[in-house]
Amino acid sequence: MSATSPPGARMAKPALDVGLVTANAEPLIAFYAGVAGFDVLEPLELPNIGTIHKLGCGESILRIMVPVDAPAEDASTSFSATAGIRYLTLEVDDIEGAAAAVEKLGGTITLPPFELRPGRRVAQVADPEGNMIELGQDG
Repeated sequence: MSATSPPGARMAKPALDVGLVTANAEPLIAFYAGVAGFDVLEPLELPNIGTIHKLGCGESILRIMVPVDAPAEDASTSFSATAGIRYLTLEVDDIEGAAAAVEKLGGTITLPPFELRPGRRVAQVADPEGNMIELGQDG
């Protein structure tokens, strides 16, 4: 760590892990494995807390938690209506194929794939529970 580095810890791996909370993991597991090719990993059972289903992509882990007590639904009318972490970006190698899989796997396309700028295509979709996702593809 250099003398100009801010205090605190550094990331222990070159990846981010993200967690979703749901009452029913199966549709989300199928969705993320089918849309973006996540690998389904071994779930983690936490007594009196719930189950964390894990999906891997490189060193990143998408955690889908099913707590013992069912979570309340998010009443937001738009992903940008509430501050905080509101969407996830998934970089894919075939945005058209990923968008087609979204609908087949119970999600919705809120903004079909389009060219955001030269060489960059994006789409906005929602998973089966309404979690917002930006699909992106360079090239």
